[in-house]
Amino acid sequence: MVGLLTNADTPSLQRLHSLVQPELWQQKQWQKMVQLGLPGPKDDAWKYTSLVEFEQLPLQTAACRSDDTISYESLSLNLDSYRLVFLDGRLLIRCSDWIPKVDVTPLSKLSDIERHGLRKGIKPDAFTYLSDATATSGVWLDVEPNNVINKPIYLLHISSGIKGEVCSYRHHVNLGHLSECEVIEHHISLEQGGGVTFSRLTCDVGDGARFYHTKLIEESSTQHHFSHNDLAISRDACAFSNTFLLSGLLCRHQTSSHLTGENGQVEINSLSTPEHKQTFDTRTYTCHQASHCRSEQQHKTLATEQSNGVFEGMIYVTPDAIKTDGQMDCHGLLLSKQAQINSKPQLEIYADDVKCSHGATTGQIDPLQIDYMRARGISKSKAIQMLTLAFASDVALKIRHPLVRQYVCDTLENRLAREKQND
Repeated sequence: MVGLLTNADTPSLQRLHSLVQPELWQQKQWQKMVQLGLPGPKDDAWKYTSLVEFEQLPLQTAACRSDDTISYESLSLNLDSYRLVFLDGRLLIRCSDWIPKVDVTPLSKLSDIERHGLRKGIKPDAFTYLSDATATSGVWLDVEPNNVINKPIYLLHISSGIKGEVCSYRHHVNLGHLSECEVIEHHISLEQGGGVTFSRLTCDVGDGARFYHTKLIEESSTQHHFSHNDLAISRDACAFSNTFLLSGLLCRHQTSSHLTGENGQVEINSLSTPEHKQTFDTRTYTCHQASHCRSEQQHKTLATEQSNGVFEGMIYVTPDAIKTDGQMDCHGLLLSKQAQINSKPQLEIYADDVKCSHGATTGQIDPLQIDYMRARGISKSKAIQMLTLAFASDVALKIRHPLVRQYVCDTLENRLAREKQND
């Protein structure tokens, strides 16, 4: 029996109840979700992110459809990679590649021990538990120790975007010691009505291993996207994660990281580009639990028209984490008077002998920079376009894979050129 509704305030939870999967570990995650309840406007973490439209959707698990009419090649990035394709919450094995030196186990085939491992979270919230409880597909990727995967693993998720249909994914990457792997996570939804995507990816980075991660969110203008990724970093290990919220109606993504071994390193970057009346919400939580670890973060938001950009980040340093080096910077650029950006970087330090800092800026383009460029024969609109692209590309250039890096830069440039034409 699926997790019981024990919370008295459950009108919204009853709508979600039908999405919960029957596996025991998912029932337990649902019970945790019920205990927390859906967040509301009085919850500080959701103060600037409204769930009103989400709560009005007629939610249902995405239906099984024929994949014969989907052109995967036209939707896929042109990468030399090991590609795993997911359509409407299901893994398409015939469209996916075999990956050497990696054990790939579908979500439905996991052992009880592996399923128990999926229940762990670094900084879970209600939507973390909801993503777990409703996941219909995903993979467990086990990278053998002392191996370098020679091509990136490309997780392509396609949603038909039918109104109210939910696609929910749960992935896990386990990197053996001294291994190396790159994962590119790509979410696309077709322009059909406005569904919901739940996504969760966790990674255990073994001793001395290196993990490279890029996430691209390119949902339709009517799609909701909620995701939460976890990075557990062991001794002498490194993890690099870049997230790009490029399109969607409401996109909320959190990256949580936990440095558990000495000399660990994590780098987390993000770029959000809301437009129209979209809301893009980016969050991070980094816990330094071991000594001599380093974390570095850069987050940027580019807001146009009547859009809403949100960032909240926390660097948490435990008493044992001496010699910690933690840095977090967030910057927002407003391109209209109606747009808004709310940023909240935070530090919580319980150790001596650490070096931690955070900073936040939000504003419009400096008119002196525009005047400088106009004095050299550049039109005002072109100057704004160039300065905006330079602001956004700073994060895009951190992407490890050159073709993905170029794709994001081209996407930003095309979007700014389109906005220039509409002015």
